[in-house]
Amino acid sequence: MDIQIGVPGQLMPPADRAVSLAQRNEADGFDAVWWPCHLMGWHSDSVWTPDMTPFATAQPSPHTYFDPLLMMAAVGSQTRRIKVGVVVTDLLRRHPAMVANMALTLDHLTQGRAILGLGSGERMNVVPYGVDFSRPVSRLAEGIEVIRLLWGADGPVDYEGRFFRLKDAVLGLAPYSDEPPPLWTAAHGPRMLDITGRLADGWLPTKLSPRRYAEALGSIREASLAAGRDAEAVTPGLLAYVLVAPDEASLRRLQEAPMVRALMVMLPAEVFESLGVAPPEGFHELVPASLSRPEALRVIDGIPPRVVDYYCFCGTPAQIAEQVAEYHAAGLRHLVMWNITPFGDPDLAGWSFKALNEVKDILRSKP
Repeated sequence: MDIQIGVPGQLMPPADRAVSLAQRNEADGFDAVWWPCHLMGWHSDSVWTPDMTPFATAQPSPHTYFDPLLMMAAVGSQTRRIKVGVVVTDLLRRHPAMVANMALTLDHLTQGRAILGLGSGERMNVVPYGVDFSRPVSRLAEGIEVIRLLWGADGPVDYEGRFFRLKDAVLGLAPYSDEPPPLWTAAHGPRMLDITGRLADGWLPTKLSPRRYAEALGSIREASLAAGRDAEAVTPGLLAYVLVAPDEASLRRLQEAPMVRALMVMLPAEVFESLGVAPPEGFHELVPASLSRPEALRVIDGIPPRVVDYYCFCGTPAQIAEQVAEYHAAGLRHLVMWNITPFGDPDLAGWSFKALNEVKDILRSKP
């Protein structure tokens, strides 16, 4: 099967393990390692307690994240083949000129293996830190234009936008090769899909149904053609949670686990409604660090296992490979498998990561 397989990088200390883990991923044949760009995690402090998860004993805070661009540099300079990416950062907290320079620096450190993933931002990583969260999609579109302008400039350039302005701005660092690093976007809605088709090199949404995936990819390709680009200019990717289990009974138990269901809050309201579930009202106006325990438990209790089944690839390695094959038929070419099995059963942690290797091997063996 013509598909690349990515995995998440080490998110928290010790930093040297991030390098050794990525080297092992490279040796195991994975194609990419990706880091999220979070200041705050999705689990509330009020439920990050030993009675809810044993991970709270080893890691006191659920909001412990390395900076992704720094980790890409560290890992990329210590590996030879595997790609490194951020999934995804935003142009609210990071100025596009600085991102343009950082991405080119990564391009050199990795000898062309860095992927710049961009999104419109998440409230919980923006608002608590005093950063303006107004019109995030418009800011992203302008910011990408600024990055592209600086990457292609041969001397000083000007740019007059609503959010960003350049006057005699320069960026003398050239790409490592003839082309700048690939720029991927996390896109779901119509405007973001249009931006992706016009300005991006790759598409990395979170999991949606195979039918909706195919429709969204069609919209991206239409936007690419309208912008005078090739219809296949954008690499179709997918970021997906994975719950891997040895049997059906174990899978049901994983899907019912509170700390697994807590991760489903990032789904948009319309997805909950399509599944016949009332969206967790008010959650997206709050931030995880501010949720009291009763409120956090109320949100978790309102998310049934069928939401987990929708948002994750679930089952044995063979079953997960069959599910991925549906997306491949819809156009998927780069899958990032985010293993959340340990949140459901820490005892399955070691086995589950070995099982992801099996999923990869099954996919590679398919015609």
